[in-house]
Amino acid sequence: MSTALSIIGTVATEPRLITTSTRTVFCSFRVASNDRWYDREKAEWVDGATNWFTVNAFRTLAEHTLKSVQIGDRVVVSGRLRIRSWETDERSGTTAEVEADGIGHDLRWGTSVFTRDGRAARSGNPEGSGSSESPVPGADARSAPGEEPPASPEDAAAGDGFVPVAA
Repeated sequence: MSTALSIIGTVATEPRLITTSTRTVFCSFRVASNDRWYDREKAEWVDGATNWFTVNAFRTLAEHTLKSVQIGDRVVVSGRLRIRSWETDERSGTTAEVEADGIGHDLRWGTSVFTRDGRAARSGNPEGSGSSESPVPGADARSAPGEEPPASPEDAAAGDGFVPVAA
């Protein structure tokens, strides 16, 4: 059984791309996450204990993460928690790992610009494989999955994302 969670924190290590012996690509990096609150009696901010997580992203998410995330970035990571015990000759410990389903910048601290991957845009599939046909019957390439196509060429040309709903 896995535990779903979301963490908000700061990227603490340079993301690195690794290819396994089975040719699976993954990106790994560490995130530091801590609570912070305002102590009214002392009139100052107080930092809580820091929790450290190793984040692992696989396949296309790994490639996108490597291109998008760097040390010091505030990120939001959603995924599944894995607790692993480890041991060497001198030490032993426990590591909290997150197998990421999604990674993004924390927009509370800055702005970000999204660039769609050409493979995902053509296929409608975030993993970038499969048919180039629209996954929604009646939709065309200008509409997002689950979204109706523009009602007229004028609506499509407007490019404002507004699609009238038929009564």
